Amino acid sequence: MTTAMKAAPGSTAADWKRFVIVALCVLTLLSLLFVTQLNAVDRKTDEAVSFTGFDFLLGNTPAAGKSAGSPHPMVIGAILFALIGIVVALFAPDKFVYSIVSGLFLAVTVFMFRFDITYQAKGEFGLVKDSLVFTIGWMAAMGLSVLNLIVVVWRKTGRTMELRGQQIAATRANANIRSSYAVPTTRYIIQQDFKKHWPIYLMILPTIIFYIVWCYGPMYGILISFNNYKAKGGITGSEWVGLQWFRDFFRSAYAYRTIRNTLLISFYNLLVGFPAPIILALLLNEMRAMKYKRVVQTVTYMPYFISLVVLCGILTDFCSTTGLFGEIQKMLGVENPANLLGDAKYFRAVYVGSEVWQRLGWDSIIFLSALSAIDQEQYEAATLDGAGKFKQVLHVTLPGILPTISILLILRIGSLMSVGYEKIILIYNGLTYETADVVSTYVYRKGIVDANFSFSTAVNLFNSVINFLLVVFANRMSALLTENSLW
Repeated sequence: MTTAMKAAPGSTAADWKRFVIVALCVLTLLSLLFVTQLNAVDRKTDEAVSFTGFDFLLGNTPAAGKSAGSPHPMVIGAILFALIGIVVALFAPDKFVYSIVSGLFLAVTVFMFRFDITYQAKGEFGLVKDSLVFTIGWMAAMGLSVLNLIVVVWRKTGRTMELRGQQIAATRANANIRSSYAVPTTRYIIQQDFKKHWPIYLMILPTIIFYIVWCYGPMYGILISFNNYKAKGGITGSEWVGLQWFRDFFRSAYAYRTIRNTLLISFYNLLVGFPAPIILALLLNEMRAMKYKRVVQTVTYMPYFISLVVLCGILTDFCSTTGLFGEIQKMLGVENPANLLGDAKYFRAVYVGSEVWQRLGWDSIIFLSALSAIDQEQYEAATLDGAGKFKQVLHVTLPGILPTISILLILRIGSLMSVGYEKIILIYNGLTYETADVVSTYVYRKGIVDANFSFSTAVNLFNSVINFLLVVFANRMSALLTENSLW
């Protein structure tokens, strides 16, 4: 009874803060959709016009603008993230990471909505740019979304401080600890750990510098996806155009084709290429003829070490009408063998098959390493219980390597939108664009061949954001289903 009474106030406080987050998300949506966002002048008719977020969502902008009839992507994004925030606050109150991410993305999308309108008023929305006046609707939506972030952080901080207070009280209640004992702070723990292990921190320093210089430093160039980049003006000196390049990509005929091809090729590669090395590793693990095992391993490893250019040249020769696969077709009675790389309907099968052939042996190494770490006594116990080889694989081998499988699957899912463009560029042609052209090859053509750096950066940024969200989703699902995750 006493414990329940003590827990009640904390529970009430948590419910109150959860209600505040839900209310803020709802108010943000209402102010974004139904309150006037801006007042302006129509560039074509010189008439005063006013727009709510609902108008931008339905594309009810002046006919003179390119965006007429086109939903604004940032309004759609704000709605999605507000709904995520509501669901998280109601059903997963302790999941701070997802609350803060949904709140952060809600604030960013509302800000990007205003940013895009500012730089696209004339060309996209048919408005006189100098006449734009953002009203209480935008200010309320932005203010409420930022306030939502503050409340989420405050709620988490309050919970953390409450747990910290409980830990301190429990520590001081311990009779074996002297009364002058002070609970170490996080800063104190880090300082002591650094003093004790400073050589290890020094060894990590080059890696940290490498990532800062070569991975995080170049991210500054993402800015060119929001401006019309000219080398003379530089990244910040070029004309800002908002989300123009994103709009141009999604309106183009290439958006659907490249995204579809990217997802299909990645899905087929995941469906066939991910389990194949696991199966090979299981088969090799059961081999008792060591010489034959080494020969199989060497043969399956070899394609991985062949230069990509050479491998694509071999693949092109094999797939021609007079190549290996052409001769096999003749042996099977086909009078006119098909050029597999000259027909769009065969491209995905050729690409996925060549990927499996090239990476099968190499990818199996990590699974063989995981198999070697399984305790052999488990197999002996399974044998005594009457389990055959197949039952041992199901109940001993696969559970033993499940953590490895989970982590690698998360990484593979996180790269679904990142099909390697180098190989596709070397083997595709104009006849196979319909099934071979992916996002990365499209970015290459627009950025390197056409020198449209801003457009290609915008498309690649979209690609990277999708990959990031896929990694988060796959990691969360893996944690729920297998209790193994990257973080």
